[in-house]
Amino acid sequence: MTIAAFVSDLSADFRQHVMGEILAPVLALHDRSRFEIRLYSIAPAANEDALTERLRVVADDFVCLYDDDDPAAARKIAADDLDLLVELMAHSAYSRPGIMARKPARVVATHLGSHGALGLASVDYKVTDAVADVPENAAFQLEALLPLSVCVLPLRAFREPIARTSRAELGIAPDAIVCATFVAAQKLSPRCLALWREFLAAVPKAMLLFSPQRDDDRTALGRRLEGFGIDASRVHFIAYEMQSLHDRYALADLALDTLPYSGGDMTVAALSAGVPVATRIGSRHAERMSASILVHAGLNALVADSDQRYVELAIRLATDCAFRSAQRDAIRLALARPALTDPAVYAHALETAYIRALTEKHLQPF
Repeated sequence: MTIAAFVSDLSADFRQHVMGEILAPVLALHDRSRFEIRLYSIAPAANEDALTERLRVVADDFVCLYDDDDPAAARKIAADDLDLLVELMAHSAYSRPGIMARKPARVVATHLGSHGALGLASVDYKVTDAVADVPENAAFQLEALLPLSVCVLPLRAFREPIARTSRAELGIAPDAIVCATFVAAQKLSPRCLALWREFLAAVPKAMLLFSPQRDDDRTALGRRLEGFGIDASRVHFIAYEMQSLHDRYALADLALDTLPYSGGDMTVAALSAGVPVATRIGSRHAERMSASILVHAGLNALVADSDQRYVELAIRLATDCAFRSAQRDAIRLALARPALTDPAVYAHALETAYIRALTEKHLQPF
């Protein structure tokens, strides 16, 4: 079969970054008899690393657009005569929506990056799934929904985390219930902190564990928590560079999801380490990402449908050892299923969605 679709991804994160780590195995498994893959990097060459080189190898072409302004970058992409351009930044750091605004490909989609759409009429689709976005959510955005048959965020198989430090070394009491919350201060909304405060009041042995990247992040977290009535004695920090995100979860009994902007890779990382995550499902994509991950894994017991039930779920995970143990067992069993964690399954689901998008736009790629 001849190549019929030219599909390209655009990102600043073709490197050792969550986006690069997600993409590398998926890109390597695309059907190259049907798709030609090009990568457009909007990052400086100084950011490139070993993972960048891996991606160069699996792609048909790798183009750096860092030195081009938005109009010039869009013209270069348009000159490649693409069927589909998939933008992977959304409104995350270093994104360049000005390129997408010029619609440099026949069909343009946004995928991952952040939990939401770009909000541009030039973007045809937002890649999602049936849990992250129910059909009614199309009314919240300009982009049409393009649901995958799998979770929109790839899951990873369980791997036992290795603790590089001990609770004692961090000053955590032996009988403490450690609740991982590896987020920045920006995700701690007043509503979220009010619910966490209620949970902490109900579970005196519970404490929050953060892992800020920099000293100013730690200061911001401390001020934010204190400002909403969470005492410093209920908070501990683990150095960001001390161990990988995965291995940090070796210290945790459970993880508390944020709201209204829920977790993504943080939730995937917690599950891959066997740690149950309490989440509260909402209406829009940003409020449903963790729920989508959990529901696709069959872990519905970890999804609450109201603020009060979210607090009750967190309390149960912290105080009911049998329930917490059962959820840990369920996580390991779920992540042993190749259909959930095999990047080949995810690559096929993406290809199916791409073909559907091109067909809907009357390009008839195959």
